[in-house]
Amino acid sequence: MPTIDDGRSALDSGNLQQARLIFEAILQENSRNEEAWLGLADVLTDTNDKRICYENALKINRNNQAAREGLRNLEPEEDPFVAALKEQTATIPMDDESEADDDEIFVGAEETMITSASPAESKGETPTVVLIAAGLGLSVIVFAVLAGVIFFLLTSITGV
Repeated sequence: MPTIDDGRSALDSGNLQQARLIFEAILQENSRNEEAWLGLADVLTDTNDKRICYENALKINRNNQAAREGLRNLEPEEDPFVAALKEQTATIPMDDESEADDDEIFVGAEETMITSASPAESKGETPTVVLIAAGLGLSVIVFAVLAGVIFFLLTSITGV
C-alpha cells in the first residue's frame, strides 16, 4: 500500500501522474484521509477538481489551514466571491480538529460531490436563488413602469 510520503516524493520528483495514482489509491482505501485529498489537489490541474479536493479535506477537518488557503488561491484576489469565501471560512466554528460531519465524500476527483447544505440553508437565511429571482422580478416591474411613464409623456407632448 502506497503512503502519503510516496505520493509527496513522486510529486517532488515531478512525476505528477504517479503521484496522482498514489493519492487516488490511498483515497480508495480511506476516503477520509485529508492529507491524501490535499496531495491530490496538488497534482490536479482542473480548478473544479482542486476545489472538490480542498472541500473534502475541510469536511474531514474544518481547521485544515492548507485546504482553506488552497480554496482561497483558486480565484483571483479581486474576485468578490473570494471575499465571500474568506468571510464564510472565518465564521466556521472551530470544534474538535478531527470532527467530521456525516456528509458523503466520494473518491475520485471527477466523481466527487459535496452533499452538505449551503451555509445559508442551514442558518435559515433566504437562499441566493430566491434573492436573484426577486431582484429580476423587481427589475422587470420597474422597467415596465418607467416605459409606461415615458410612453405617456411622449404621447401627451406630441398630442397623438
